[in-house]
Amino acid sequence: MEFTVRGTPVRITKGTIIIVLVCLAGITFGGYDYVQQAEAVDDAMPVEATIEGASVTQSESRGSSDYYVQIEFTYQFQGTQYTGDQLFPGSISQSYDTRSDAQSAIEPYEAGETVTAYVDPADPSDGFLERQTITSPFEFMAIGGLGLLLTALNAIGARKPGAETGLRSEHEYTSTRYQTLFGVDRGTVHSLSIRLLKIALFVLPASVVSVAVILLFAGPGSGDQVNLQVELTDPAGVLLGMVFLAAITLVIAVLLYSVWSFTEYRRLRERIPEPRPPSPFTHPTRLVTICLGNYELDAYGKRIQKTGVAFLVVLFFLGALAQIQIF
Repeated sequence: MEFTVRGTPVRITKGTIIIVLVCLAGITFGGYDYVQQAEAVDDAMPVEATIEGASVTQSESRGSSDYYVQIEFTYQFQGTQYTGDQLFPGSISQSYDTRSDAQSAIEPYEAGETVTAYVDPADPSDGFLERQTITSPFEFMAIGGLGLLLTALNAIGARKPGAETGLRSEHEYTSTRYQTLFGVDRGTVHSLSIRLLKIALFVLPASVVSVAVILLFAGPGSGDQVNLQVELTDPAGVLLGMVFLAAITLVIAVLLYSVWSFTEYRRLRERIPEPRPPSPFTHPTRLVTICLGNYELDAYGKRIQKTGVAFLVVLFFLGALAQIQIF
């Protein structure tokens, strides 16, 4: 189905409707669960509980691991015996990045211990141990909101921007802009960014794996947590230094490539005859459609796509750095 809103084309397909419904379901589920958490915390009444058992489980997905706690306790409320399995209120479980973080969460709850649990008088069967809300529901809301935004941007605007743009040949028009970047020939900047990127992508994972192997064999072989002191002159210290340098090199390479790619996009744009289409970097609907579209792009569209991905990687690095600084 296609229609226009104030001259702007909008295209809605069955896939669009399905994605919108899924995203709305994620937002609704996350919001509802957080409200339920908040109400349970506000109305909670303390009861005496006995811990039956507590453990940590690991879940692997796409090469990364999340850790969850499993806990079981028994309690009585108004003469009725209940069994609970929630550390926090709500139906969404809290995930942890490391096993040690998950173990720290259940450290106070050893089997046989008598602790304080909390129950909502309106639903006494869902007792919990920690009287506080968690942020996991916001992850569902954020993912659903992002998916909804991208779907909306993709549905609005021109159907195939970045295809059949009609670039003039380099013989007809050659851009004289951005011949140098940072005082260096633009071709040199491009080749340098690619070389640095290849080096960083080789050294970084190799160093991380090497550090993991050294630390694995440095332990006593038991499942207990081991605290190791590493000096810069040790093999592990040297490898950690290489990890740090490779990460810095990767950031520099992506930044250099982003600058070069954006200026290359500007040079290509000058080869488009007037009237030129709106810039995708000032019209997000066009940018999202180009980056997500499954149609054949021309040289102009491919450059926009690569530049958009490069900017996305830069934003990821900035977000990771901000998270480190804040937390």
